[in-house]
Amino acid sequence: MALASRLTSRSDSDDEPLERTETVAEPTDDDGSVTDSALFRLGRVLFGGVLAFNAIDNLRNLEERIGYAEFKGAPEPDRTVPAASVGLLLGGLGVVLWKLPAAAALGIAGFLAGTTPVMHDFWNQDDPEEKQQEQIQFLKNTALFGAALAFARVARRSE
Repeated sequence: MALASRLTSRSDSDDEPLERTETVAEPTDDDGSVTDSALFRLGRVLFGGVLAFNAIDNLRNLEERIGYAEFKGAPEPDRTVPAASVGLLLGGLGVVLWKLPAAAALGIAGFLAGTTPVMHDFWNQDDPEEKQQEQIQFLKNTALFGAALAFARVARRSE
């Protein structure tokens, strides 16, 4: 990140304060320093890998997932559950491999934005334990949504 700071004095007197002038440039990843770091790669693998694993689990247990989506009132679960799971798998792998990363991260964000309020509607639960579990899942997905948006932003800067 380019940050230039300059401290100048209006006079040599101790009575007058120093004046500070800062110029802040929009950070870029032109040199690949962020996306090439080991910490960023680890974050990509953890984030995308866990989501890809969940998508594979959804596809392996498709009938169960479709049944749960029907129970939750999701529209056309016979079509939407497999399609959303494949999209999540491709998004997760795209982030892990950093291939079309902005599209992959935005695909994940779209999946989370579309499924979270339907599948984890804690506000509609009467049982306190069920309400708490759905709220935990809702908040977890909200955090993942935020991470997907952050990955999309970094990806766009690195293109």
